[in-house]
Amino acid sequence: MQCTCGASLPDDARFCHRCGKPQFEEDIARWREETPQIAIPPIQRGPAAGVKIDFSNRRAVFVSVAVAMVTLFVFTASSVLVPFAAGILILPLFCFAGFMAARWYIKQTGEPITAQSGARLGFMTALWAFLVVVMLCVMLAIFISNPGWREQLVSMVTSQGNPAAGQIVKMLQDPRRFILLMMGELLVNFCLFTFPSMLGGMLGVRFYGKR
Repeated sequence: MQCTCGASLPDDARFCHRCGKPQFEEDIARWREETPQIAIPPIQRGPAAGVKIDFSNRRAVFVSVAVAMVTLFVFTASSVLVPFAAGILILPLFCFAGFMAARWYIKQTGEPITAQSGARLGFMTALWAFLVVVMLCVMLAIFISNPGWREQLVSMVTSQGNPAAGQIVKMLQDPRRFILLMMGELLVNFCLFTFPSMLGGMLGVRFYGKR
């Protein structure tokens, strides 16, 4: 005979001399009745890890790009229709963009995200819009660096009869100064795009959780 613990037992042994386990069926049944059954508590699982919001999240990329393009369209249209209000609209508009990006992402995926992830989603939205503006500025810088194209742009601005046309033409006559001013404007726009959009993303998560 051999016990389950590995000890070798004589044929008539009723109990294991090493672990004390009974070897006969009646002894085993009595031992099971007398031994208290210990309930194993269920494993407590912690809360699910938050969803990662970054450029590897395809849904987050899609939502941020779509909201960024709509925001740029609204901003451009408002700047053309109401030029003096463009500087006032930029802060609430991008705050609303981050808010809508967070709300749309949660609604589409059904995944709860943290306020930090909402801010990251708002930053991604603002970043896509900023990259489009950078591309347009690079194209404009290349355009005015060509003397022939610059003259066409000057004549176009002059023909519109804009009150600020004289100042614009003066800046265009010095391409280097114009490009430096444009780079400074890009830095300001980066801050005006990102911070309100990040705040909007955090607010979108907060308000969606309270609904």
